[in-house]
Amino acid sequence: MQMQDLQDLYIHKLKDIYSAEQQALQAMQQSVTAVQTPELKQGITLHIQQTEGQIERLEQIFQKLGEQPGGVTCEGMKGLVEEAQKLLQENASPEVLEAGLIAAQQAIEHYEIAGYGTARTYAQLLGDQDAVQLLEQTLEEEKLTDEKLTQVAQQINVEALNA
Repeated sequence: MQMQDLQDLYIHKLKDIYSAEQQALQAMQQSVTAVQTPELKQGITLHIQQTEGQIERLEQIFQKLGEQPGGVTCEGMKGLVEEAQKLLQENASPEVLEAGLIAAQQAIEHYEIAGYGTARTYAQLLGDQDAVQLLEQTLEEEKLTDEKLTQVAQQINVEALNA
């Protein structure tokens, strides 16, 4: 894909985010089975549902742009997911594993927040108000998820300390 202008970069960014969301969704589906703390399991389950909605929003944007969502692999998310998957292979106590999974999930959330913030800015500059609203909605969901993970981590990190 040639990138000659901001529109091209915007579409590339959206494809990158789409790939990132697909990868993150698979990682969450794997990690939720390893979690025992009810609040964390509930939070991951809720975010799986939100991520499915976020993917649908991206597909709406692609449809309006007349573009297909695939064709790009998000290498940044690939690395973050690989780190989380390696953690699942470790011989860790449940508390330590969960503390590590929260840290991995927050790294994923921060990556997504950066991507959605950039895409929203591009959409604003390009005058695509519908996309701005959809991207802003997702951005707020990602920020709330990060805040919830921080709250759960306060308890789980202490449990990991005492494990």
